[in-house]
Amino acid sequence: MNQTPRFGLTTATCVVIASMIGSGVFTTSGYSIASLGSPSLVLLAWLVGGLVAICGAIAYGELARRLPVSGGEYLYLSRRLHPYWGFLAGWVSLTAGFSGAIALAAVTFEVYAIKTRPDWLPENFLAVAVVLLFGLGHAFLARLAASLQNVVVIVKVFVLGIFLLVAATKLGTHSWSWASTVTAGQTGGLWQGIEAFASSVMWISLSFAGFNAGIYIASEVRNPEWTVPRSLWIGTLVVTILYVLLNAVFLTAVPVEKILLQKDVAAIAAAGLGGPGLEGLIRFAVSLGTLSSVAGMVMTGPRVFSRMADDGVFPAYFRSGDRSTTRTVLLQTVMAILLIYASDFRELLNYLSAVLALSSALTVATLLFPDRQEPGNRIGGSVDTGKLRVTFFAALLYVVATVVTAVLMAMDNPKNLMGLMWTIVSGTILWLVIIRMKGSGAGKSG
Repeated sequence: MNQTPRFGLTTATCVVIASMIGSGVFTTSGYSIASLGSPSLVLLAWLVGGLVAICGAIAYGELARRLPVSGGEYLYLSRRLHPYWGFLAGWVSLTAGFSGAIALAAVTFEVYAIKTRPDWLPENFLAVAVVLLFGLGHAFLARLAASLQNVVVIVKVFVLGIFLLVAATKLGTHSWSWASTVTAGQTGGLWQGIEAFASSVMWISLSFAGFNAGIYIASEVRNPEWTVPRSLWIGTLVVTILYVLLNAVFLTAVPVEKILLQKDVAAIAAAGLGGPGLEGLIRFAVSLGTLSSVAGMVMTGPRVFSRMADDGVFPAYFRSGDRSTTRTVLLQTVMAILLIYASDFRELLNYLSAVLALSSALTVATLLFPDRQEPGNRIGGSVDTGKLRVTFFAALLYVVATVVTAVLMAMDNPKNLMGLMWTIVSGTILWLVIIRMKGSGAGKSG
């Protein structure tokens, strides 16, 4: 179904920025500092993560130029590689891209909303309640969530701007802490330190995962071949700068021991910098932002799965229709709740970062080989230009950096990729079952 283009560069760029600034930037550094020990090394990891994301944004921009319609990785891989790989990318969206991200956002909401947990309140209770609230009430809340989304994003960015301004006013008076702490990565030698750095970069990559958000609305963007690519790299560049500045404050506003393995590093830093007032403001901004993330992903995710069902690579029970939204929302809600209980916060970070990064790397890798549908329109081919060479090296750097980081992460702790293997195996089994059923159905109908 064709959609009337409605969005320009400004809106598309805001979509990218809003999708990237979620729970990761407010939670990840407490684990990275525990692995690396040095605030400087953690900031370097954030900078590396940002540079890799910018390369990914340039590569996805080329994909959007070649196929300027909505559909994301599922559509790109189905068209450019093979329907199996497209299905696997769609399965990743169901298990990690949406359901896993919803779980992470809900857990982050609970962490920031409850400063001191009462004894009678079970862990993860509020996170599950939020997922159920938006999951079961999606039919009633979808219109309201869509209307409030821009307002929430503006409030969140405004509060973060206030936070950075307060930090800037205290550059000469606050006692900033750049001291390091001893970690396993430091005592285990150079190689173990490299593995720890790779794990941190992989966690951090989750905070940049929304750099490709513009591709999901490509069909609704004016002149998408030009607009979407620019929205991706402009939005990613802006967020990279913001992330580095924010984490420079998170990591140094208080002694490093106070944020080790803590999920609410932003609140801890705000309390150390401006007292309870600034801490309350940050907790409010993060809670509001993560709530909007849950609502937004519950709203958008099910459409991807219905599209897969329409294409015949997902159970027909979830095809588009009067009841499809209810069915796909309930499926996604159940999977998000299972992920909340199936792993702790750090395991969820490992799972999401590895699976989403490698899915994106596979998508970008299709640019490095001849295009089956457009053999002359490929990077590095006979029609190569200076711009295409830049895109080629950006795509190559993104793929190599992502794969190498994932391998080092697995070497540091093989359990880090167990979730990835589960996703691939379960997705492959489901694909084979669906293809067999389609084959049987075609045979009977013939």
